[in-house]
Amino acid sequence: MIRTLTSGPAEIDVISIVGMPGLGKTTLAYRVYNHKSIVDHFDVCAWCTVDQERNEKKLLQKIFNQVVGFKERFSENDIDEDVADNLRKKLCGQRYLIVLDDMWDTATLDELTRPFPEFRKGSRVILTSRKKEVALHGKCHSDPLYLRLLRSEESWELLEKKVFGEERCPDELKDVGKMIARKCDGLPLVLDLIGGVISRKEKKEVLWLEVLNNLSSFIFQDEEEVVKVIQLSYDHLSDHVKPCLVYLASYPKDKDIRISALKYFWIGQGLEMKSAEEVVNELISSSLVIPFDNSICKIHDLVHDFCYIKSRKEKLFDFIGGSNAPSSSSGMMARGITIQSLFHLDENFVVFNPEKKNPYVKHLLTLTVYENCLPHKSHLKHLRLLKSLNLYGVPLTDSLLNEIGMLIHLKYLLIQTKAKALPSSFSNLCNLETLVVNNVEGSCMVLSPCFWSLAKLRDVWMECCAVFDPDINEPIVLDEDLRLENLKTLYELYLPGS
Repeated sequence: MIRTLTSGPAEIDVISIVGMPGLGKTTLAYRVYNHKSIVDHFDVCAWCTVDQERNEKKLLQKIFNQVVGFKERFSENDIDEDVADNLRKKLCGQRYLIVLDDMWDTATLDELTRPFPEFRKGSRVILTSRKKEVALHGKCHSDPLYLRLLRSEESWELLEKKVFGEERCPDELKDVGKMIARKCDGLPLVLDLIGGVISRKEKKEVLWLEVLNNLSSFIFQDEEEVVKVIQLSYDHLSDHVKPCLVYLASYPKDKDIRISALKYFWIGQGLEMKSAEEVVNELISSSLVIPFDNSICKIHDLVHDFCYIKSRKEKLFDFIGGSNAPSSSSGMMARGITIQSLFHLDENFVVFNPEKKNPYVKHLLTLTVYENCLPHKSHLKHLRLLKSLNLYGVPLTDSLLNEIGMLIHLKYLLIQTKAKALPSSFSNLCNLETLVVNNVEGSCMVLSPCFWSLAKLRDVWMECCAVFDPDINEPIVLDEDLRLENLKTLYELYLPGS
């Protein structure tokens, strides 16, 4: 693949990777995309996970932001009508590589590739898809790469490496181990998941035979059978780790999961744990979470779907994203809501409008809102039972900031604000344990007296904070009884020189 990408015709070429879920299409594309020779060869690289997103303009904006190196989140309401034309202009004269991951239909493929300019610079597109017809439709010069299932000996080699690392399997377990490998039907995802299950069991034949018997009824020709293996892997997780996995479904499918942020993510969902590192290690060893390097991990699409279905059954959270309509009308009474997009959403959506009566809102314990997805005229003060509020990338007005101070049960809060200090209403947040503040435009937040009254605070993360206004250089007088005895982390405190 690397040779095909870096040599061959000067015209634009599409290299397609095709196969059923679990064969490693995205993993292969990701490894190639990040290979040093590829990074050095292309002027511009961009990755876009398509999945079943129908909003082509939003997908083009995602590609455009990467091409121009734009790090800030954008509002869907601000998507440029001429985003395709702007993308074409930015790509002109460049040797570019663009990955379109998980492409479902030819119409979306045509819309996304239309702005890609035809220059004889050796530009390339990597396309991954489950559908052969999509790959053939996008073909320019190179034939699609059809990923095959693993042969029996390859399956055993992968399973043995997953369970024993660099060591060899004991002779007494080889026969049952090879039978387990054959039952996985050559599907790498299934082999990896089953390897995660038996690697945490004692190395005893009777226990491995139990796994073999569980697999005996599966024939991995469709997604439903693979999901049964995910369930098997899930069942073998520690009880306190299971909800940590399920809540990962509130991440969008196309987002990298930063390992260092997982602790605060789980705390924000109201989960209690002794060690986030141990949870991450168990999820990785079970192959339900895939590490791509020391800082980033992902979950497979089928694992993501499994977690989302599980979250719905257990009424953990409702999910609103892409063109999905809100499912609150079903009366699901979810304990949490994650909103990734307000596409097709009424600005008076009931979660944010206290005048529209809906009993399930009163039961909300967690609310996560991504990327400017807060409608105008929103209110939060009526969400009285909230324990976790994550307004990721959502600039707050002064009135909304004040309303947050009325949510007295909050334990976790993540906000973005231009304010120089927290409002006095925050002194009501007597249960707050974790506070994350994204100070926009590089501003420094002054830790006003109300901050020092939050006695249960344990972890505070800010872009920049100071105990007094560095522009005025006047100390703040605090009551001597105000002590943050539980505080473990204060990041990043600004201490100006004298």
